[in-house]
Amino acid sequence: MRRNGAVAAAGDVLDAGDQIAYATAASPAEEPDVAVLHADADVVVVDKPAGLVVQHASSWPGRTFLARLATRFPPVADAERLEPVHRLDRSTSGVLLLARHAAATTRWSQAFAASAVEKCYLALVQGVPTADVWHIDAAIGPAIGATARARRATYPAGAPGAQPASTWVEVVERLPAHALVRLRPRTGRTHQLRVHLAAAGHPIVGDPLYGATDAAFLAWVAARRAEEPLPAGSPPRTLLHAESLAGLGWRWSAPPPPDFVAALDARRRH
Repeated sequence: MRRNGAVAAAGDVLDAGDQIAYATAASPAEEPDVAVLHADADVVVVDKPAGLVVQHASSWPGRTFLARLATRFPPVADAERLEPVHRLDRSTSGVLLLARHAAATTRWSQAFAASAVEKCYLALVQGVPTADVWHIDAAIGPAIGATARARRATYPAGAPGAQPASTWVEVVERLPAHALVRLRPRTGRTHQLRVHLAAAGHPIVGDPLYGATDAAFLAWVAARRAEEPLPAGSPPRTLLHAESLAGLGWRWSAPPPPDFVAALDARRRH
């Protein structure tokens, strides 16, 4: 949505005479398709491409895929729509689980809450870690004083407004100036992997928020929403991929997509 020609923020207060422009959500026929890894009467599991939004109500028109997926696998029983049981950021690719009815949503949500679901991610990070395996145990909350409202930060345990967060990190491959790491989050906080890695001194390659200043991030967001050329040097996407998800007797996996592999190969050569 745009207000008087500029991108509108969620908290904007309208004035008399303001001109509002918005794009309607794409129809299922216009939405992109995704690869389906598994489907049954309870769930649908997909390999989400980077650039697509998981939320039903999105401020990125045409970049979700849920309506089109529901035409192939309609919700059943008492459900009104397919429900994502967990979240992947827009720029993150990989395994995503959606429930087809309320009982499946509850069952999987309880499994996530009980840490009975293991999620593994691959990330290409800046710098070369010295440890092979390490644990990041740092609470996460809103970044105080940040002009980019989406930014979050790490805090000591028990800090007001921060939630406990735990991530295991394993180095898969060391490169000249980067590393490929596998991540196993034990909690599911907003931006957890991105925040933890940035706090450890190894932000994910291509992360426009945790690998840049607030001003650079806000310029990047404005360019993306207006579908204008990105500012010089801006990354195409955060190189984070949901490699696998396992729980309740199931395991699904998806290999990294071509853009991830190409970025990894490029950094192997330099």
